[in-house]
Amino acid sequence: MIESAKCRLCLLFLFAVFLFFAAAPLQASARSLLFETETEQGFLCLRSYSRSFTEGDAFMLQLQSPPFRSASARFNGRVYEFVRVSEETGSFLFFPLELGMDEGRHELLLTIVFPDKSVIEKRLDVTVARGDFPSVSLVVDPKFTAPAPEEMKRIERERKRVAEIYEKPHRVWLGSGDFIMPLEGGGGVSGPFGVKRIFNNEVYSRHRGVDLRSPPGSPVRSANSGIVALTDSLFFAGRTVIIDHGAELFTLYCHLAEITVTEGEWVERGDVIGKVGATGRVTGPHLHWGVKIAAVEVDPLSILGLPFE
Repeated sequence: MIESAKCRLCLLFLFAVFLFFAAAPLQASARSLLFETETEQGFLCLRSYSRSFTEGDAFMLQLQSPPFRSASARFNGRVYEFVRVSEETGSFLFFPLELGMDEGRHELLLTIVFPDKSVIEKRLDVTVARGDFPSVSLVVDPKFTAPAPEEMKRIERERKRVAEIYEKPHRVWLGSGDFIMPLEGGGGVSGPFGVKRIFNNEVYSRHRGVDLRSPPGSPVRSANSGIVALTDSLFFAGRTVIIDHGAELFTLYCHLAEITVTEGEWVERGDVIGKVGATGRVTGPHLHWGVKIAAVEVDPLSILGLPFE
């Protein structure tokens, strides 16, 4: 009996040790935020979502809270405002974990001002991981690595025009549900986000979107609902569509063979906005898909898993 009891205790101990070490990696890798508190106005809950909490990813905060006058989060030197969606889904905001951010802990300051002017402030840590981005050498038309003076003027005009679009976003949320891939049945990613690219052994740049394989002429779809902010043929990006989804989030679709929407037009998620092509600085037909949050590029694939429903 005594020996049997000892065996049972030994097995229980080994089982407890197994559970501890099985759970330890999950606990060590968890970087998500959870802040809950009871206020005089009611219950408040803040949760964070990110694909991997790695530089270059999108970061989302969801807030369930009593009515407030304002709610914001200060992160990496900038203040981001929460956007109220509905009573059921609450409020949310996005911000970029910018390429080149130092790895490790970064402070996030949550500030909520209620109608009676009472204030809640909470400091939280966001732990950012370093990304692993390879290098690649590409050969393109020499005019894209050494533009002529007139082309340089055009490039600067286009840069200013696009920058102005990102400076005037719709503050309300225009999206509808989760984001989707802009191509159906494509050949996957041929150019990942963040890759260090060297063109013609001369020009260095970072790839600030993803290149998606697809045959020329394939339909390109809007990744979510929103307003078409730009349709133009740009020097580097070729025929391009930019869509404003609100809350400082934009998607862009480059190197198109054809554009099938107009500026100012409302598009639904999944609407065809153009066709895959090879215009601008390319090595072959493909779609360059980009996402900007607060005028900063993030990996488009990192927004696909965020909970918008």
